[in-house]
Order: sequence, then C-alpha cells, then structure tokens
Amino acid sequence: KVEQATKTTQEECGAAEEGSEYLEKVRDLLDGMKRCPGLSGAVFEIPHFKSTAKVMSVDITKETDEELDAQLTAACKEGLPEETRNDTRAASQGELRQRLV
Repeated sequence: KVEQATKTTQEECGAAEEGSEYLEKVRDLLDGMKRCPGLSGAVFEIPHFKSTAKVMSVDITKETDEELDAQLTAACKEGLPEETRNDTRAASQGELRQRLV
C-alpha cells in the first residue's frame, strides 16, 4: 500500500522533490518497523483535507493548547453529518508547518 501511495503521490504531484523526500523517509521508517518486535501491527491513517475552512478568532494568550485545539476541532465538525464527525479534527500546527494539509 505504501509503495502504491508513494507512486500515486509522486505522479499526482509531478514528483515534487520535497514530497518525494518525505515519502522516502516514511518508507524507510516503515521498513525499519518491520524489523522491530511489537511494531508490526502499527496502524497509520492518512489525513484528508476537506476543502472548507473556518474563520474564527482565538486568543492564544488566554487559553491552553488543549482548549484551543478543542475549539478548532469543534469548529471543523460544525455542520458536518453525524457519521463523519468522529473522524474530523483540526489540522495540527506540525501538519500546517510541514505543509501536510
């Protein structure tokens, strides 16, 4: 599955160098995990970006990261069908910084 995802992503993205390097690192990590006892059952989920964005104001000086995450995730879930709400969350700062979404 990883090989196919890598190939598809490279084809869709025109084999963008940054994306290709990232996918190679993921492949190396997965290959390494195959050799580690107890890690063979790891499950990875690929996030999907929904092409909708919510605009909201938050005060990062008055609320904890957990409170902000909860507010952002609630905003993302707003208006979605019940069956998709459990699988929906706001993008993390790390995902945004790495341009994964």
